[in-house]
Amino acid sequence: MFTMTGAPRRRFLAAAAATLGVASLSLTTGQAAAQTDWPEDPITIVVPFNAGGSADRMARTLTDPLSEELGVPVVVENRPGGAGGLGATYVARQSAPDGNTLLLMQATPYLANAILVGGAPVQWEDFRFLNAQWNDYAIVAVHQDSPYKTFDQLVEAMKQPGAVSSGIIYGNGGHLQTLVAMDALEIPQDNVRFVTYDGGAPLRTALAGNQVDFEILAARGAASIMDSLRVLAVVNDSNPDEMDAPLLNDALEELGAERQPIIGGNVTGLLVPATFESDYPERYSKLVAAYEAVVTSEDYKAAAAEAGVGADWVGPEASQKMVDDAFSALSELSDVVN
Repeated sequence: MFTMTGAPRRRFLAAAAATLGVASLSLTTGQAAAQTDWPEDPITIVVPFNAGGSADRMARTLTDPLSEELGVPVVVENRPGGAGGLGATYVARQSAPDGNTLLLMQATPYLANAILVGGAPVQWEDFRFLNAQWNDYAIVAVHQDSPYKTFDQLVEAMKQPGAVSSGIIYGNGGHLQTLVAMDALEIPQDNVRFVTYDGGAPLRTALAGNQVDFEILAARGAASIMDSLRVLAVVNDSNPDEMDAPLLNDALEELGAERQPIIGGNVTGLLVPATFESDYPERYSKLVAAYEAVVTSEDYKAAAAEAGVGADWVGPEASQKMVDDAFSALSELSDVVN
């Protein structure tokens, strides 16, 4: 058997180390190039609701400007079902979370409650929220032809079993806020006939068509139907649009009930699988930079205003904290629907 010793052996090991170093450098360079060159294929924004809702409208305002920033086509794919849970699960379970499939929905309350209430087989920690692009407070509203002129009158009717119906997306913030308020007022949950819808567009259509008696729904998302509505209470800590209605907690106190947590609004924006940030940090940074460039542009702000959606840039860290705090509050309240 031949054994290499002394100087020949040292030269051989040095040459081998150099070869491995070149190979390692080549692999590292290739990996970096793969991240830097991204994206090369079209990007899909999954909206887990039917077309026409606020999340869908927001997604469609983003496609063209994001395409210009990233240099590839950006398309919207609607995957409704499970109050947002089916589409969210589809995105979370992509075999390669490489940034080519994104999720746009209300992180709170819809994603949170798809997990907490709807039984979606994903975890809150499976997602990263890129930006709280739209933080929309809620309202208690009836049709303008409704016999209920005030919040007090609606509450009196709700005390009669089966007298009042409410449109909901099961387990969403509006649904939970309704149940929390009913609990504070000692009104049994079975008293109200809840009619379930799969998305914001059909929910708003039902109220605008006077098909249900009341809803708790996002105020600015309902801008297109506001002329058909009467607002009975503002579900917020303030009244930013100066609506002619009391704050919900003030109305509850007037009726002898305790003040309740405010959970009825929507926080909407783009989300990605958490592993995309950890596995592809360069791609993640590139996507965040492109998203920020779009949302902060004056052209986009004008397009968003025309579509009736928000255009705020909060950033990943502050946005994630915002929805994490809301998720914690919703976790404590989600058993109300059971």
